[in-house]
Amino acid sequence: MTVTRRSVMWPVLIIAIGCLWLLHIAGAFPEAVGDLLLRSWPALFLLFGLDVLFGRRRLRVLGRSIEISLLALALLVIALGGVIWLAYANQADELRSDNVVSFEEPLSEDVQQVRVIVEVDRVGVSVDAGPGGERTLAAEFAGSRESDVSMDWTVEGDVGTLAIRETHPSAIPKLEDYGRGSLAITLSPDVIVQQLVVESAQGDAVVDLLPLRVQQIDVSVEAGDLQVALPERDTLQGKLATRDGAIELTVPEQMALIVGLQPGSGTPSYEYDRLRYDVLLDGELKRSNTEAFQISLDVWLKNGAPLTVIDQG
Repeated sequence: MTVTRRSVMWPVLIIAIGCLWLLHIAGAFPEAVGDLLLRSWPALFLLFGLDVLFGRRRLRVLGRSIEISLLALALLVIALGGVIWLAYANQADELRSDNVVSFEEPLSEDVQQVRVIVEVDRVGVSVDAGPGGERTLAAEFAGSRESDVSMDWTVEGDVGTLAIRETHPSAIPKLEDYGRGSLAITLSPDVIVQQLVVESAQGDAVVDLLPLRVQQIDVSVEAGDLQVALPERDTLQGKLATRDGAIELTVPEQMALIVGLQPGSGTPSYEYDRLRYDVLLDGELKRSNTEAFQISLDVWLKNGAPLTVIDQG
């Protein structure tokens, strides 16, 4: 009597698909997981074709006999994961504008200073000045529907604070909504910026402070470049950091700049006018023949990342 050995792959696969489907219906998964499952079903045709091709043949692996169809299933799952990763990677730089959040606040005479605090994820940030004579603070976010953005305005004494924060209700965004956002902030040249803080996980930051009166800045991105045009009046202290990017500083000719390295920073690859600046042994860069500095910055870059200083005449 001949006993036909059945393949266990299809029963196991059907049970697994049924369990996943029931969990999806019950709302146990984020919406994006259900979206990925619906996108992935054509892989079953590949699996069926491999099963027809190899049948119930077996392969010895580490002394054990394993059905080739089960190995094909494992390899297909790994390949499917790679395809999903590649799809998200290709979508990562897609600039989204499905979700737009705006803020505009005319500043009364009682507000003499402002603070701006920004915490975002995959967002490119730009900061510049509005027309002189207009005491208005404005911001506009454009990004994915997977982002919840709050813009909260509070006033204490003569200081107004704008806090902009991005959160993600879903841990896994839908593929069609995945991408990069943008945030544009406009500050008034007629109001002192007491503090400007920008934190972004990924995305470039372009900050034009030239016509503004800024006392303190702290701009940090995990992956992206920083371009900062420094103010041409008053004094400024701050920190700039990029874990995977470059920093470019535009300095008004009459302002004296000193740049130190934050603890743990690598040694930058400096690009500067050697007739106007000196680089000391500890990596500090400073304006030559100067004892008093209007602009003092601490920077963090990976070792060898470019830090460019451009003098604006």
